[in-house]
Amino acid sequence: MQTEFNDIKQLWKQDKTSAKDSPGSSAIIKLADQKKRSTTRTQLANITVLVVVVLALLAYFVFVAKFQFTLSRFGALLMCGSIVLRIGIELASIFYAKRIDLSEAALKSNTSILSFYNFRKKIHGTVTIAIITLYSVGFYMLTPEFSHWFPMWLLILIDLSYILAAVIFSYFIRSAIRREMKALNEIKRLREDLLEQ
Repeated sequence: MQTEFNDIKQLWKQDKTSAKDSPGSSAIIKLADQKKRSTTRTQLANITVLVVVVLALLAYFVFVAKFQFTLSRFGALLMCGSIVLRIGIELASIFYAKRIDLSEAALKSNTSILSFYNFRKKIHGTVTIAIITLYSVGFYMLTPEFSHWFPMWLLILIDLSYILAAVIFSYFIRSAIRREMKALNEIKRLREDLLEQ
């Protein structure tokens, strides 16, 4: 993400006038469209993975683990619901990004992009933490029922391995948040440069 904003920044610095009138702006629009399509493809790939995960969980919960406890059913609902919520957010992000008109004047387009990345920052921050928390609570709500199915040593191994996986996953989420913040700061600096002109 950092590289694509550096590319856009360089093109914007070459021509900060009307996006419709100059060849430099045409290059900006073309590059930005390419980056937007690339981002959309990445988001669609994420959505596809999340859909597969939620379908696998649903199949497991319906056909294999026919839970008897209400707590377990609610836990399964939290797990699947948190993933469905993330899918909805990713779809909303795609529609939000498509509303950005890259043929507008550079400053106005930059404001739209800044607003979009502020939205993404919130999604990758607070919302993602809330979704992971809901998913984790749902996972551990299955433990009482699993205690009837698995020996204690295996149940402890499952619960502890989930913690390890969550720590690893959290590391990658924090890295993504840092990259988003770096890109957002680049956009803010570019916007300030445009306002000074």
